[in-house]
Amino acid sequence: MATAFTQAAGYRNQILSGLAPDKYERLLSNLRPVSFAAHEVLYNADDRIRSAYFINSGMASFLSVTAEGESIEVGNVGNEGFVGTPIIFRQVKTPHQIVMQVPGEALEINAEILRQEFEKEGELKDRLLSYTHSLATYMSQLSVCNHFHTLDKRLCRWLLISSYQIQSQSFQLTHESLSQVLGTGRTGITMAANKLQKDGLIRYQRGQLTILDREGLEATTCDCYHISKEVFENVTH
Repeated sequence: MATAFTQAAGYRNQILSGLAPDKYERLLSNLRPVSFAAHEVLYNADDRIRSAYFINSGMASFLSVTAEGESIEVGNVGNEGFVGTPIIFRQVKTPHQIVMQVPGEALEINAEILRQEFEKEGELKDRLLSYTHSLATYMSQLSVCNHFHTLDKRLCRWLLISSYQIQSQSFQLTHESLSQVLGTGRTGITMAANKLQKDGLIRYQRGQLTILDREGLEATTCDCYHISKEVFENVTH
């Protein structure tokens, strides 16, 4: 199984990329490739974490959900990271609902195996801790952005970060998904998206969103995008 992993596109995940196969044979041999559709729920809040997922492609959102069912994104992860950070802190439940916003693939591993491998001193532990620190920094910045900045700027920030994470200028997105991650009604999303489209920054038709002018989006968004991008660029360094 480790051979199949090495020959496949398994190392697209930045945490796993470059790990020495001889030092992490148990970790690599227990990875199982899985695929996730758009809107697929990996975990609901307070679910017991039985597996971690190292993202290879696509993007997952960490959502905080109210008792009334309203949600807002407090973090997200692409191939720079993994789903299951509570595992390395010996926690058994997740505080967030985790939803695949952009469909993709991941490598799944049993939570207990990952915990045992993490306890060993070495590069894997360093990379997992580095990523978790970066994720916490990013989530703190999102709390600032979600509270202080306008919907237009937050939408630009979300589109730019998502594009950076999935390494594509075009992806499938519904108004419902954007409403879910940005914590606002679909009417507000429609107005904000229409404005960006009118300004020639994006094209949004039949659920397919394409960034036409990245520099224009970067000029329109808030500083949170640039701060967050720098965090992601240094995630495994």
